[in-house]
Amino acid sequence: MAQNLRFLIVIAMLTILSLESQAIERLFHISRSANRNIVCYDVHLTNGQLDCNEPIHVYWHNNEDRPGMEDELSFIQRKMAYGYKVVSITPNEAQVQLTAYKHRIVTVFRHNNEWKCKVLINDTECLLTEIYVKANPHNSLKVEYVELHGISLADGSMLVEQILA
Repeated sequence: MAQNLRFLIVIAMLTILSLESQAIERLFHISRSANRNIVCYDVHLTNGQLDCNEPIHVYWHNNEDRPGMEDELSFIQRKMAYGYKVVSITPNEAQVQLTAYKHRIVTVFRHNNEWKCKVLINDTECLLTEIYVKANPHNSLKVEYVELHGISLADGSMLVEQILA
């Protein structure tokens, strides 16, 4: 009996450690005026380092008709809107170009022992927290503007830059 209990405790501890090692680290997300669903960008690690083939896992998080459910991006969504292209990568840093906004390079890196993304917002190096996309109310495929939201690495202030489409 005691041996079975020890075995169950060890299994429970290994399960907890496994879940902790797979903890999701959200880099940033894209929210849109079209609905409350968001596109999540999470760091993708292999053995504690950036996965060299796919350093970011991108997927939908549903907040409307199926709250809490997650879905992978379709091929078209990845290639035309929400994917990314790796510009350069090492096990500890990746520079990527977002399909949604190709004009700025986003860098995935370690900051205070957490994985983050940095980008220039109003000519200031910031930790990227959100990209907001305002669509035309009459044509959701037409973007009116994009907002980059972040935290200044220099002084910790919140910055927002609105970019007209």
